[in-house]
Formats: sequence, structure tokens, C-alpha cells
Amino acid sequence: MTWREPARDLPVIGSPDVLVVGAGSAGVAAAIAAARRGADTWLVERLSYVGGLATGGLINLLLTLDDGHGDQVVRGLCQELVDILDTRGAARYPPRREWGSTDVEPVERWRRWGLIWGAPPDVVRYSVAFDPEDFIDVAYENLSAAGVRLRLHSWCVAVHAPEGCVEAVVLESKAGRQVVRPRVVIDTTGDGDVLAGAGARHESVKVHPYLWFRLGGAHDLADDRGWSDGIFFRTTAPGRVLVPWGGPGAVDDKIDPLDPDELTRAELECRRDAMREAERLRAEVPELADAWRDDVAKQLGITESRRLVGDFVLEKDHGDVGFPDSVARTGHWTKRGVVYDIPYRCLTTPVVSNLLTAGRCISVSRYVHQATKEIPAAMATGEAAGAAAVHSLDVGGDVRTVDVDALRRDLYGNGAVVGGPVVDRTEAEPG
Repeated sequence: MTWREPARDLPVIGSPDVLVVGAGSAGVAAAIAAARRGADTWLVERLSYVGGLATGGLINLLLTLDDGHGDQVVRGLCQELVDILDTRGAARYPPRREWGSTDVEPVERWRRWGLIWGAPPDVVRYSVAFDPEDFIDVAYENLSAAGVRLRLHSWCVAVHAPEGCVEAVVLESKAGRQVVRPRVVIDTTGDGDVLAGAGARHESVKVHPYLWFRLGGAHDLADDRGWSDGIFFRTTAPGRVLVPWGGPGAVDDKIDPLDPDELTRAELECRRDAMREAERLRAEVPELADAWRDDVAKQLGITESRRLVGDFVLEKDHGDVGFPDSVARTGHWTKRGVVYDIPYRCLTTPVVSNLLTAGRCISVSRYVHQATKEIPAAMATGEAAGAAAVHSLDVGGDVRTVDVDALRRDLYGNGAVVGGPVVDRTEAEPG
């Protein structure tokens, strides 16, 4: 059965240079990068806060900014965020002298913060535990300082891209349906809502959801309580622990993260079972006997749904390949010494000329997605997309004809690690 919606005229509320849809970590980075380069930039988010899983999902771990051997591979806006959080006492990370160490003492010390993952041999990585509320504050401050127009509580419900160019993005909110007509669009929704609406080729999978939560009122946790098996982690606040609940082993079934009925069922079941886990911890861990439920993630931990099949698909065998159009790098949070250069072609599609992607919906295989979905990598591709969008304004908004060498110099000059061939320092474009 169907029902035809009556045709109607929709108000156009703006025509920015760059429209970023989705204010997770990738979207925040993309919007700041574009606005700092002088573009009229809008950032649209369906929820009531920015940061996505990094904040509302309580996945407040930056895994990872290094390669596992002590070399930093993500800098730029992600490092800037860490520096600001650090000045506020809202970040914890291993000192540089410990990066790459396999010594038991530092490994176990940082394991308690949730910063040690993967198969043995365990190694200290440059990963960061941070406070999600401070992340939101820092994001708001930097978005405002850059001149980004932020609009929360607005869904992207339709994309009109006749003849391979996005002409209109339809937003739905309490104000009704409204239209934005940008010159360039960046899809940082995570779920690839814009790319799918524009007709770009993509893949989609079912996943096990997560629902992390925090407990307050912990007392003098012993070194052998919960840390070694990852049941809970330390946080930047004394007396509070983070419980990374969910995923395979905790949740029986995979769900379709694009199906609202399955999402609703998962929300209810995950919350029920996560709270049972909280009760178990209070009953079995003496130091948590008086702990209270501090907060529960505001959104399910969905780490994969749609992925673009773009101009290039980054595969497992592309590790350590120095692509000439690389605009970002990332390590792999569970695999030591695995590094991927991310080509600009992973952010573009042959179907739509003025559309870029960033974050977890870029064009990579499922294997590589395990590295590129993480917050540092998402911020790196977001920063690259934001800069690329501005460069494309000089060529009519056609993101596929951007001078990638100039883009790489721009990113490098502003502190990002771009991978690929060595950038000529004398030609780098400082911000």
C-alpha cells in the first residue's frame, strides 16, 4: 500500500559554500577545516549535541594516533583537540617515551584506561582517554570561533542530485521541511544518508550494537579488579569508571542499523541488559558496591552501516602503500605496525560531482573499515574533506577536479599527516 505525498513548495533557507551533514567527530573536523579556510560553512546535526559516538555514545577513546612502533600518524585537528582537552585536565595518554613499549608495567597501567587493545604482544600506543562533555564544549568553541553556522535538531531527509550534482538537501525539523542549496556537500552522517540519497553506490551490513555506560562512586579500585579483562576502565574523573558494554558475546543478534524498528528493539534490549551488567558489577566488585549509574550512552554504539563504493576502495593489501593522492593516514587500533594512507579518491564518487564523504562511511573494505572508523581517522578524513571542499570552489564545486597536490600541501602546512610522497616543505601552504 502506498500514499502519494502532495507536492508543495519548500522554503530555501540558505545557499552556503559548504554544507556538512552530520556533526560527529568527522563532521566537526570537516566544518572547522572548511570555515577556517574562508568558506561559508553550515553544519547540520539531527541530535541535540555534537560529537556522535565520541560524546553521546560514550566511546571516549581516541584509538589510535600512532602506528604501534612509536610514530605518530594522525595530527592536525585531532591533535589540536587533544592539546586543548589536555590543558583542561580532560585527557589522559601515555607520554611519548612510552609509545611502542612492551614493558609490563606501562602496558598494564594504560590498559586500565582502555588504551591497550589487540592480540599479543601488548604494546603502549599513542591513544587518548578523554571526557566526552569537554569534547562537546571544545567542539562548540572551535566551531563558533571558525564561524561555522551550526544547526541541531535537523534531519537530512532527501537529496536532489539531477545530472550528477547535488542541487538541494532537504532538512526536516520542528520548523517543517526546508531546503539548503550548497555548492559542495560533505556527508559525515556515519550512515551515509546523503550519499545514498544522491544515488551513489554503497554497501551496507548488519552489526552488533553497543551501549556503553559509566558508574560513579567507585572506591580505590585494586590493580587486578576488572582492568585485565576490559570489563571497565578508568576515566578522567576520580571515582568514575567506564563500562564498554555490548557487541559480540553480549548481544545475541546483529541488527540492521538502517531499520528503525530493529534500532528500537536494540535500544530497549541493550539498556535492559546493560543495567543488569551494572547490577552484577555492584554485586561482585566490592569497590563498586556503592557505585551509582552515572550515565548511559545517549545513542547506540553503531560502528558500521553504509560504506561508499567510491572512485577507489581501500583494501587490506593496501597497507603501507604510499598513494600519490593520499590526504590522511591512520594506524590500526588492534594491529601493531599496520598503517593505511587514505587516498583522496576514497572520499569521492563518480556519480556526484559536488559530494565528499568523511568518517566511517568512506570508500574502504570491511577490513580496512576497522581502522578508518575510529575517531582519529574520522577526524583526519573530515579535515581533508573540509579543506578539499574549499579547494573545489575554485573549480565550480567539482570535487573530482581538485588539484590534489595543492590540497596535500595545504593540509600538511596546517599540521596534518597526509601520507603518500613527501610533501615539499618549501611549497606547503601554512594556515
